[in-house]
Amino acid sequence: MTAGYAPVSVRELLTETVLGGASVVAGADGLDRAVRDLSWYSGELPTTADGHLVVCAAAAVSPAYRLEALVRRAESAGVAALLITADEQPPLLSTIRLADRFGIPVLSVVGADLVELLHRLTIRVRAPEVQRARLIEDVVRRLSTKTAAEDILAALSLALSQPVWLLSSDGSAIHGEPVSLPPTLRLDLTVPQHSDPSPGGQLLIHPVTEPGSTHAAAWLASHSAGSDEQQRTATASALAVAEPFVRAWLTSQRAAAERDSVFHGRLLADLIAGQDVVSQDVVERALSAGWRLQDWHVGIHLIRTARTPDPLRDDPLTALSKLRSALAAQKLDGPVVDRGDGWTVWISSATEPPSSDGRRVLRSVRLMLAELPRHWEVVAGVGRVHHGPGGLASTLLEARDAATLARTHDYRPAAEHIDELGVARLLAAWQDSEILRAFAETALAPLQGIDGGQLLRTLQAYLEAGGSVSTTSLVLGLHRNTVTARLHRLRERLGVDLDDPNQRLALQLACRSIETEHG
Repeated sequence: MTAGYAPVSVRELLTETVLGGASVVAGADGLDRAVRDLSWYSGELPTTADGHLVVCAAAAVSPAYRLEALVRRAESAGVAALLITADEQPPLLSTIRLADRFGIPVLSVVGADLVELLHRLTIRVRAPEVQRARLIEDVVRRLSTKTAAEDILAALSLALSQPVWLLSSDGSAIHGEPVSLPPTLRLDLTVPQHSDPSPGGQLLIHPVTEPGSTHAAAWLASHSAGSDEQQRTATASALAVAEPFVRAWLTSQRAAAERDSVFHGRLLADLIAGQDVVSQDVVERALSAGWRLQDWHVGIHLIRTARTPDPLRDDPLTALSKLRSALAAQKLDGPVVDRGDGWTVWISSATEPPSSDGRRVLRSVRLMLAELPRHWEVVAGVGRVHHGPGGLASTLLEARDAATLARTHDYRPAAEHIDELGVARLLAAWQDSEILRAFAETALAPLQGIDGGQLLRTLQAYLEAGGSVSTTSLVLGLHRNTVTARLHRLRERLGVDLDDPNQRLALQLACRSIETEHG
């Protein structure tokens, strides 16, 4: 064993891929014994077998009583564990009991390449730094031709024989399955970290930083099996080697996104400025961007109203990725153009949508808003259905006007449809009237001081969600059953029929009046 390294335990050796098919047939209580060296058993134990993993072929311990005798001699010699190769026959019951009593692990592996097994285990036990160097060499060789994140992670995962994830700056998954991060890992500290040791292994994360930035733009994450410090160090080194490759990919993605954002922003500005008059140049640029100008369009305008962006959680690429995911979940598929303080989105279709499509889109937008991070404080506006290039400009302008109105509301998230603009403005004027305030105080009095205001907040969210229990539960972060139970209590306390549109409108006005008064 190389000086300066803690000896590896039998349990940690079992995490080696070369022992992937090994089983513990006896002496499991001794798996934490330290292994200081390896010996090959050919009928005689070495004179200095203390702390050794003794590897022997099945023929050397056949018939079965010879294995029992070896267990006894191993106990006397201080052997760490026995590894029997290519023996599918279980040991005698008396041998198992003897190994259990001595706490000497007896391992069995079938079908392993003996030369490869001894070579790997020898390096693992005697020269862990050689193993790490070989791993790094393997990682570099595998990554040398990889430029896409998926390819980088796949190559790294193969080298480590462990899954590797790419996480955003706030810990959500960019590539790979979602990972549950222990609270001991601090994403606000841009340094490599690992979780506390546990039987299931340790989670390692490595920051991916961009030049000139003190914050992590993303995190590489992987598991290290067991609590073996050497293996954890090797995994951490591999993540560090992969970091520049991921950084290069991230930089190229950001440059492409910024280039596309500028291109799309200018194209959209030209479209809106031209209204019904679209130049050939604009048509050609729209075609290259994949925009179908001759279709029917419904515009959506989104505004982020948070006054203080969180640099740790508001990476532009990550934000756009989250928005696209939320839109796709509601089947709101269409171009997305970054507008600095938000985004412009539109949905195009070759055939004219039904007149009810505006309501459907508004419901989908409200559900989509509920999926976005709350700290964004996003409001949205939805335009009418229009046709052709001029129609695209019209619906986007309508969506912007509706979003501007939604921004005046005190609650988040908020969404308005252009068809409700006149009504909404009228209602906004009513909200300030003394008559409505007096009605609000009377109508909502049964909810004052109840459950810390939970019932009142539920009522407000339910009314602003257009009477949708699903949207209300998403906005409040509650289970549907909880929202349904609260709505039942609201009906009982207020004595109203929440299915009656007139009564819902009256209560919505009352809630908004109270917001205006307290806001």
